[in-house]
Amino acid sequence: MAFEELYERHWFSLYNIAYKRLKDRETSRDVVHDIYADLWDKRQERNIRDLLPYLHTCVRNKIYTLLAKGRASAHFVEPFENMAVSHLTADSFLNEKEHRKLMLLLMATLPAKRREIFRLRFLEDRSTKDISEQLNISQKTVQNQLLLAANGLRSDMGNFLTLAVILYFTGK
Repeated sequence: MAFEELYERHWFSLYNIAYKRLKDRETSRDVVHDIYADLWDKRQERNIRDLLPYLHTCVRNKIYTLLAKGRASAHFVEPFENMAVSHLTADSFLNEKEHRKLMLLLMATLPAKRREIFRLRFLEDRSTKDISEQLNISQKTVQNQLLLAANGLRSDMGNFLTLAVILYFTGK
């Protein structure tokens, strides 16, 4: 049967991915079995073009679900805890420099006027009143542009960090 062939062909690879993150044999086996059971149960509903990347994504998502429910081992959670306290380490100055570079890169994606307002406010520490007078726009416009810039940068930074975590745990 084709399903058995798929199971035999990819089971060990998927198990290794799960075990590398969870360091728990039983939980890793359960993850892989759950993925195959779901694949079988919903075989008529799914239109999967590339099976192996799909299965790898399922493993990662299942592990993230376990983490969210508090069922992942300490081994998986530990890198997150290390990231949370990394600003307290000896290389914190380097990290600040890297964060500043990232912020400048993300700033470059802002529209020109919004980027200028953001630069004046946060890099030159100018007040919104000063900025409004210099650029000949209302103070409310400056505040709105700063809010839009901050929200956009926060979202971009969140997307960047999410991507970094995914790449870290997928080994790419």
